[in-house]
Amino acid sequence: MLTHPITELDTALEMKEELLVIHEISRALEKPLDPPGTIICILRLLSELRGLNFGRVTVPNDERNTLEVKFSYGLPLDNLKQGQFSVGFNEGVTGYVMRTGSIGLVQDIDQEPLFIKRISVKSSELPEKIAFIAIPIMESGVPIGVLSVQRDATLSRPFNNDISLLKITAAAIGQVMRIHKFVLEQTQHLVKENLALRNDIIVGEMLTNSLSHGIIGRSNSLIDAVRQANQVARSDAPVMLLGESGTGKEKFARMIHQESDRREQPFICINCAAIPDDLLESELFGYEKGSFTGAQQKKKGKIILADSGTLFLDEIGDMPLSLQSKLLRVLQEKIVDPLGSVQGLPVNFRLITATHKNLMEAVNKGHFRLDLFYRMNVVPIYLPPVRERIGDMRLLALHFLNELNHQYSCNVALSNEALDMMENYNWPGNIRQIQNVLERAVLMADSEVINIEQIKTILKDESSINPDINQEQSQSQTPQPQQHTPTQSSSRNYEWVTSDNTEEVLQALRGTGGNKTAAARQLNMSLRQLNYRIKKLGLEEIVDHLRGEH
Repeated sequence: MLTHPITELDTALEMKEELLVIHEISRALEKPLDPPGTIICILRLLSELRGLNFGRVTVPNDERNTLEVKFSYGLPLDNLKQGQFSVGFNEGVTGYVMRTGSIGLVQDIDQEPLFIKRISVKSSELPEKIAFIAIPIMESGVPIGVLSVQRDATLSRPFNNDISLLKITAAAIGQVMRIHKFVLEQTQHLVKENLALRNDIIVGEMLTNSLSHGIIGRSNSLIDAVRQANQVARSDAPVMLLGESGTGKEKFARMIHQESDRREQPFICINCAAIPDDLLESELFGYEKGSFTGAQQKKKGKIILADSGTLFLDEIGDMPLSLQSKLLRVLQEKIVDPLGSVQGLPVNFRLITATHKNLMEAVNKGHFRLDLFYRMNVVPIYLPPVRERIGDMRLLALHFLNELNHQYSCNVALSNEALDMMENYNWPGNIRQIQNVLERAVLMADSEVINIEQIKTILKDESSINPDINQEQSQSQTPQPQQHTPTQSSSRNYEWVTSDNTEEVLQALRGTGGNKTAAARQLNMSLRQLNYRIKKLGLEEIVDHLRGEH
């Protein structure tokens, strides 16, 4: 016979309600993966089924070093905005629970000085006496957040019952939070991987496209130029290719044409510096029969031939002023007037120009028309010289060597030492010079391997040709990127490494305490050239010793 039937019945009902809440929480956990939605659903169940209201999950914000409400149910927005706790988690009951990992129970929030009424909810519709319960959310014995609720403090239900239920709920929420964190980390990792893969694919496609047009290399400076060319290829915007002689301007111009919508139409090329001024006009604009002595038949100019296609004007900086005004009219009005013609002919072409000169300086000196310059310089693209294309030298050398082997029906290879020497040369003539040196080496090779002595002999002859590269760079229209700016060694003749160089190199290294960058600057050479000399002269241990002393 029961002694307290009402109390036992109340206890049974309490247990039934708790089991119902746990059952509903387990059902919420079975739903499709939606961590934020699942946590809010759990907080709603606590409120609706057990009267544990205004539930919130507070977690650390590592960037701000504060505790902030991450998930909540029933809390007004204004209260949530105030839901931040200070650095070190020293504020309020929530901060205490997060800091210590213990349970926080306030039976009357109005009577507890530690409790901060920052986001608590009180109104005439709520009980006069409100309790607050905070449970740590643990992971491997360490708090990762706090689950907290409010309830009517006048209820006869023991607080221990709610604490037990909330501990189970906090464990469930902790699992959901770990899943949420894992999903976010994996998503971010996949996004980074996909972005890197997309970049690799894009670069790979660009390199494949550029290779099909005879542009060889994988250096960042070359990829930047190829990327810019591909970006503007589909437009009709005029492109100006800038850089030293021998950097592949015509190949870039052909690539832009082939990647454009005009690829099926003519690509017409003319070098303005290769044709005498008195003949350049007739070459560009054409002429009618009888327009001058010797004009026995009508001739179409390059501009007419480029109609619907692309006109490439190489070395545009050498065009005389008298023709610049006539070219400007063609670009403005899309009409060309052949010599001796009484009526202009409509034309539609895409213009690509190239120059190694500084056209801005030419404009300032009155050697080039400002209005024509702006017409042509819509998209300037800087083509880097070989010495700035770090890592491309070997690719270029092996590519040209393969072509020469096919051309001359031979099977010649380059020794590693010969390749090293070529990689450390400044190549003032750029790609044309590389082709010239390799062709001479192939033709004069007395075995199947081109050794360092053969390359040294050829490059020694080449070193007597030393154009002022710094001056040519100063003529470049577009400043070079800072990371690719050549050192002072750009204008230095290539010098062969002999034992006579030992004292000079050692003196510079001693003076800089083994700092090779500073020593290279003193010797007026690149760091790569200095490393080459250190290796050939066997000075590696001495350099390490000098650096160790400092």
